[in-house]
Amino acid sequence: MTARDLIRAVHTHGVTIALHGPEHILLAPPGLVPSDLRQAIREQREALLTLLEAFEERAAIAEYCSGLPRSEAEAVAWSCVLEEQEHAGCAACGLPDTADTIL
Repeated sequence: MTARDLIRAVHTHGVTIALHGPEHILLAPPGLVPSDLRQAIREQREALLTLLEAFEERAAIAEYCSGLPRSEAEAVAWSCVLEEQEHAGCAACGLPDTADTIL
């Protein structure tokens, strides 16, 4: 199971997964994630930390630079981070896209 698959599985259980400081992963509410999924999270810890950091960065860009409400910014960020292929980019997440720059 990849780190992306783990995040999707955690979300399926109605659990929020987030960074808690630079080195810790928070699952809330506690107790809803099955033990086998918790073990997989421990095994994929480094990859999860990388994806969660990317999520936080893209959500912040979408919220503060694109003016989206936080809930919408998080939805955009998850869609960007959880794509299987390299993200082509969009203004909301801060990655370059193919749109012309307006001067």
